[in-house]
Amino acid sequence: TLWGTDNIKTYGESLAQVLALVGARPVPDSLGRVNRVELIPLEELGRPRIDVVCNCSGVFRDLFINQMNLLDRAIKMAAEAEEPIEQNFVRKHALEQADEFNISLREASTRVFSNAAGSYSANVGLAIENGSNIDEQQLQEQFTSRKGFALSSDSP
Repeated sequence: TLWGTDNIKTYGESLAQVLALVGARPVPDSLGRVNRVELIPLEELGRPRIDVVCNCSGVFRDLFINQMNLLDRAIKMAAEAEEPIEQNFVRKHALEQADEFNISLREASTRVFSNAAGSYSANVGLAIENGSNIDEQQLQEQFTSRKGFALSSDSP
């Protein structure tokens, strides 16, 4: 989970961790602003690309939408890289999901999620604290329905 305040306190450490796992790096412009990412070549990376799923808090979504787009672009670049699947688990899993759900590779590589605009919690903890008679399946459905809004840098 990517949290807004944690990202502020650590100057983007969680973003760097996601990019590092995927095997991507930020590309600063002439003023030092990061508006692009690029894949690190496998030879330089020295290990496989790791598949990730980013669950972003509502505050993170509100404050860091551009960074969410950068993460989405990096993940999609990794999924579309013509690399051996044993060295690119992002591609491997996206190809499997594209086949299973009969969708494009680009759609299947969606890995950045959050709440809908204006929503700030899955409310799973609240449901448990209130002691309501709610079973595990209902909690799972509540979480996925509240946190299952995909971000796509293709249609911001």
